[in-house]
Amino acid sequence: MASGMQVTPQRILRAAGNRAEVAFRFLMRLFLPFDPWHRMPLAAKDYAVGIIEHLNSLPRNRRGRVADIGCGLGDILLNLAFNERLGLDIDPAVLKGAEIVRLTHFKGQARFSVYSFPGDGLDGGFDAMIMVNWPHAFPPDLLKTGINRIFRNHVNPGGCLIIDTVSKDGYPYCHAAEFLLGDLGGVAEQIGVYPCGRRVWKVTKGLEARKSGR
Repeated sequence: MASGMQVTPQRILRAAGNRAEVAFRFLMRLFLPFDPWHRMPLAAKDYAVGIIEHLNSLPRNRRGRVADIGCGLGDILLNLAFNERLGLDIDPAVLKGAEIVRLTHFKGQARFSVYSFPGDGLDGGFDAMIMVNWPHAFPPDLLKTGINRIFRNHVNPGGCLIIDTVSKDGYPYCHAAEFLLGDLGGVAEQIGVYPCGRRVWKVTKGLEARKSGR
């Protein structure tokens, strides 16, 4: 028999769990008309798994408040080990779904609220701000203006912004990270590379921002 991917009990359980989660989301969507893309389970989104692992590896004192703009069903947010978790999305139906996921999957405390980028405001500062899997839908200048405002007003000193860019054809916009993030004044670094030309970036705000009032 030709050698291939080893079939282990862990792989069998993961595959079964994925099928169960897809079925759960399919049934949930019969009652909540959210975008069918959200039926994809977390295990199928390698960039989301990478973001969770990265943020959960931050020092404990850097894991206070986190906000996920465009949180969908909360795949990233509900797996983060932060003291306070806020999920924001433009779609009320998917936010209802996220609350169902939180309760049925025993994912602890989190709040969800309708939010429209870039016009809506945010309350206070956050140690991590997540903006992934939707920035490619916005034109560059509008996106950059919104990012600048959020980073300046709502990312705590020492906190970070997580955002992704894509380069594969078929997306409305393929943004250059240098254009979007170059004027923020923080330390930008690439923390992940994934299919579809997806790159995940982290911009950390300097502690000196507290002294300067930025």
